[in-house]
Order: sequence, then structure tokens, then C-alpha cells
Amino acid sequence: MTQLYPAIKKIALLTALITYNVVANAQSLNFNNPTVESGTFQQAGCVYRFSSVTTGGLIDALVKVDSLINVTQVGIDATPSGSSSTALQPQLSSLGGIGYHYAVFTITFVNKGTTVPTSVFNFSSVFMGIDGSNQITEFNAITVDNPTWQYVSPTPKVVVTQNGNTMWGTATDSKPAGGQGIDEHDSTQMFRVSTPSTSSVTMRVGYYQNQHGWSGNDLFSLNMRGSELPLTLLPVTLVSFTAQLTNEKVWLTWSTQQEENISHYSIERSYDNKEFGQTGLLFPAEDPSIINNYSYKDPLNKIAASVIYYRLKLVDKDGKYKYSEVRTVRIGSTNNGSARLSTWPNPVVNELHVSVPPNWQDQALKCQLLNSMGSIIKSFSIQQTATIGMADVPAGTYYIKVANGAAFITQTIVKSRN
Repeated sequence: MTQLYPAIKKIALLTALITYNVVANAQSLNFNNPTVESGTFQQAGCVYRFSSVTTGGLIDALVKVDSLINVTQVGIDATPSGSSSTALQPQLSSLGGIGYHYAVFTITFVNKGTTVPTSVFNFSSVFMGIDGSNQITEFNAITVDNPTWQYVSPTPKVVVTQNGNTMWGTATDSKPAGGQGIDEHDSTQMFRVSTPSTSSVTMRVGYYQNQHGWSGNDLFSLNMRGSELPLTLLPVTLVSFTAQLTNEKVWLTWSTQQEENISHYSIERSYDNKEFGQTGLLFPAEDPSIINNYSYKDPLNKIAASVIYYRLKLVDKDGKYKYSEVRTVRIGSTNNGSARLSTWPNPVVNELHVSVPPNWQDQALKCQLLNSMGSIIKSFSIQQTATIGMADVPAGTYYIKVANGAAFITQTIVKSRN
């Protein structure tokens, strides 16, 4: 809006579907061909019926003109050229003068052909085109149960205040941006209000005039969305999952989408790809995006296995869960470079011989025999070779771990029955 003339100025109040992926998708509510249900046409107190506003045709809308403050109603559903054919578009005429100029409408959703209230699900509204001039400051307000709101732009030109279930948005920019209409692409003049379901909503649209001398017509456009069915959240989708060994740590990274119903992520680890145990737990992002990225660091200072298996357990809020594919990390192939242990015989019955690589010899090295859970069975020092008595060790899979400062080498061995 660059100037305010007696010609129609379009102030839009658009509604948008919340950014959840739903089975019962919200669609445009169709406000066309109203009839007078009760009261006097174009007067405060008049109730208009809009039939079959939902896509399924099962819900009507009753629109009541609660009050007209310093304005008169020109039409309940004016549709100028180029404007939305489904929007509710009340047109008001200003009476002029300093002070507040606005109208209040209550929209009640009812079962088709009745006055019995019913719920519209997945309802949300984006208020657009809230600007001003050196004469007026526009505002839009909404009252609805269980509301949430947010700015559409990181640099808004509107300030929103909330008092209970009422959100009030007021323009902070006195330089109109939309000519006699609005700039539907300028998100700085918008804010969003949403609710999971509602049977009625109250809208207040208007402006505060700080000077005498202006009067004209305003067109308000309320493009609403909703559905006859309740919102059904789809399960979280795992986009990617990787495990990489770096600097004696396994870095697990994954990306997800559709996180609205996720409770937490459990990181599980195994040494045999059969029995998994939880090694970490992460909660989802507070503000889920279209794609959400996570990472978890699993230190290897207490892990002796040469092969480690990881998987994710994705747990929903309702307790249901699913697993990711298993990712395998081979310790020796990535962490140890060309350093290799020599162990013989393998499988072993009584004595195991261990030899460290040439570039590690003649140093005081710490050698450990560990079981599959990482518990130390035997510990000793080694410089070149060592012999470990295995007769007293139960049959099973074990690991020899030799540490040289921050570096280490592991080797899997099998203890046979005596």
C-alpha cells in the first residue's frame, strides 16, 4: 500500500496448512454463495451460512458479524477481479476519524444443514499484508483454542502479542509496501497462527487512524484451510545413516524427516551382529526442519573388538519403534594403518604367541586379553613377543589389544575347547 484512497484497499488474511506431513491433508475451505441465516443483511448481528466449505462437503460455516466499530459492512463476500474465489472476503467502509476502525467476525463450523458445531482439523492462518502509513497502523487479531504462533520472516515488520488464546499482530512499518493491494511475497508483514482443531474462530481486522480526513473501503481476504479428518502423523523417515572411524572414535551421523511423532533415537552397538545394547540416546530437535541432521561420537578406549556393528532404534511417542540398517566398522582396517599383530596358533588351546610389528618393537607396550564385552581377562607388557597361557580361559571369542601411546592394534582370536 503506497497511499490510501477511497478505492478498495486489499488487506489479506490468508490461512495455510501447518508444515506437518499428514494423511488427512488440510485443503482450502470454500466460502461462496452465502445466505442470510438470521439478522439483518450487512448489519451487526447478522449470521450468514456458507454451505459445504470443506472438500468432503460435510461441514458448513456460520459467519456472524459480532460488531462493526467505526465502519459499515459493504459486503460479506466481495470478490473483486483477481482475488481468491474460495476466500471469505468481507468488505468494510470506514466512517473516518481518529481511533480504532475494525470489524469482528465469529466463524462457527457446523454439520451440514444444521447448527450443531463440529470440528475442523489441521487449521492454521497466515495473516498477510499488515502494514501502515503516516495516517494508520493496521492490525489483525485471532482468537482460537490451543493456538501456536510464529513469525514467517526472521526480520518481521509486525509485532505479535499473545493474551491467552488471542494473538494480536500490529504493523511496525509506516511505509506501505503493497500499493492499494498487498505484497503476498513479503513475509515480513506476516505471522502464522495454527491449532490442531477448532469448531470456531474469531477474527478482528482493522486499523488505528491517528489523523482526521481519511475514509474509504477495505477488503479483507480470509483464505482458510482445514480438513474433516483429524491429523494423522506419519512415522519418522530415516534419510541416511553412516558410521565412520576417525581418531579412535566412531562418528555416527544420520538424517531424518517427518519427525513430529518421534520420541528419541537409541544408538545400539554389537560385537557379533546378534546381540545389541544401547550405547547412547538422543532426543529430536526442538524445532523439526524438513531434514534434520544428527551425530553421535562413540569412543573406542574401552572397546577391543576388531569389528563393531551399529544400528539406530527409532522410537515414536506412542511406544512403537523400528530399526535402521546395520552399519559395520572395522577397527584394524582404518585405525591402524600398516601396523598388524601376529598371533598363533589361532584358534588356540593352551598357549598363544603374540608378536608386535617391527616399527613398534623395543618399546614398553601394554598388551591386554579382552572378552567380547571389553572386559580385561589378562594384562601384561610386551616389547617384541609374548606368550599368553590360555588353558584357564573358557572357550569363545577374544581380542588381543596392544597400545602404543594413543595408537592401538587389535586382533581377534578364538579359544577352542581343551
